[in-house]
Amino acid sequence: MGKKTTLSEGWDSIQGLAWSPGGDEIWFTATRTGGDRSLYAVNLSAKVRILARVPGELTLLDVGKEGNVLLTRGIDRAGIVGLAPGETKERDLSWLDWSVPNDLSADGKAVLFSEAGEGGGPKYAVYLHKPDGSPAVGLGEGTGVALSPDEKWAAAHPNSTPAPLVLLPTGVGETKPLTQDSINHLRVRWLSDGKRFVFVGNEPGHGMKLYVQSAEESKPHAISPEGVSTTFVLTASGDLVADVGPDRHIYTYPINGGEPRLVPGVQSDEVPTAWSADGRSLFVFRYGEIPARVVQIDVASGQRRPWKDLDPADAAGIDTISGIMMTADAKAYVYGYVRTLCDLYLVEGLK
Repeated sequence: MGKKTTLSEGWDSIQGLAWSPGGDEIWFTATRTGGDRSLYAVNLSAKVRILARVPGELTLLDVGKEGNVLLTRGIDRAGIVGLAPGETKERDLSWLDWSVPNDLSADGKAVLFSEAGEGGGPKYAVYLHKPDGSPAVGLGEGTGVALSPDEKWAAAHPNSTPAPLVLLPTGVGETKPLTQDSINHLRVRWLSDGKRFVFVGNEPGHGMKLYVQSAEESKPHAISPEGVSTTFVLTASGDLVADVGPDRHIYTYPINGGEPRLVPGVQSDEVPTAWSADGRSLFVFRYGEIPARVVQIDVASGQRRPWKDLDPADAAGIDTISGIMMTADAKAYVYGYVRTLCDLYLVEGLK
């Protein structure tokens, strides 16, 4: 076994690397914060220097013997599209450069979202937006995860691991802690009583589990085995959670105890995105499909029927649709997208 040497660390994103023409450095494209990568070099003594920085996202593809560099300059943007209650036309609700939807109020009139790119800063930022054309309101740092039922608080977690939960006031008030443990908290949904919440997270050295916790207690209660995904959805009545289980099939997990049940009729790679108001059917879609084809499945019989295809009006460069959330009556919804546009360059003269 050879000796491993760490030449550089602390990067938020690294994509693309190659040996320098002289073989004494490694050239790579990376960023410590945000999404705009620059071209760097590091020698075998761990000395890092910058070779090129331009607006946009650089990705190194190759380095020639004469020092010519083949790379792409990309512009990646994450955005939000929503259909407000009573409207028939979708609106683009994107705010800065990397808007990610986190939660939708029960009436569909408020969207909690995060800015996780250059505009959000190194610690990211949480916003509340109403799809009526009014400006988004900044709530604080971190990543938003859930609106309380009364919409007075937004649960969020810092851009760190493990990630505790904090409460950000949507109006007048001060930030306060919600959890104080070693669990890494990710997706969260409040029960309608506003006193308990469901979250998915993991303890150090363990896989993801679903938990139920009271806002007044410090210890959560696990309701699933390890290995579930972060895409769970909660029924309006608050009695069932649907999530992708360890075997990659969708199950329902009772909030108050009981065995999980397999949801019939689900196809490979589909994930849950919402429940119907009566809790009898589940909306699912498959990651990676453009447009996102949302299907409604009867959880008792497995009968499937198409609901809606989701795709931004301007489809150029759209490579991801996710974060689909809707009201219980399925008449208002939001979803997130990622748009990637890039150009190929041959760069000469870098040293």
